[in-house]
Amino acid sequence: DPDQHAIEPLIPAGTTSPELVLPWPEDEMWFYTSGPHGGWGEGSAWSAIDVVPDEGYLGCQPAQAWATAAAPGLVIYSQDGEVMVDLDADGHEETGWVLFYLHVASQGRVAVDTRVRQGDRIGHPSCEGGFGDATHLHLARKYNGEWIAVDGPLPLVLSGWQFFSSGTSYEGSATRGDEQREPCECWDPERNGLAADR
Repeated sequence: DPDQHAIEPLIPAGTTSPELVLPWPEDEMWFYTSGPHGGWGEGSAWSAIDVVPDEGYLGCQPAQAWATAAAPGLVIYSQDGEVMVDLDADGHEETGWVLFYLHVASQGRVAVDTRVRQGDRIGHPSCEGGFGDATHLHLARKYNGEWIAVDGPLPLVLSGWQFFSSGTSYEGSATRGDEQREPCECWDPERNGLAADR
């Protein structure tokens, strides 16, 4: 009976987003390549963004760079290119905040039951898992088992960068103070570069 496990309201009044940082090592610049789009396919909320490390076009070769934990938590899933980090560390994807990393290469990928601190290594971006025709990292959030749109009701903020949808899948912007970036399949520091300068 699904009603037996329903959480109502899904996002209770007073719920806040966890403090998240850009999911790569401090002082590295990565590039914002895709704006808000489905966390898992077209039918899910636009909860994901895509980024790539500063290594040029890699095809589907795994990157040398490391994706890292945007917040501390417990790794509850790690296979098929996917990693889930449970931020309340209760071991349940259906409760609290979960960060979802997609296209994480099998070699070097963090193991299930690992407790990660903010900044710990998750794995190398690749094409593994889901659909990907070029190496990148897909990052999304869930709360109480549901995909949470980048625009909110609880907006995605990483190291002070707030992400916005334009109303078209894969497009949008990121702003921090008077700085603005837009997704682009390019490596242009002024247009889509995001530095992890916590």
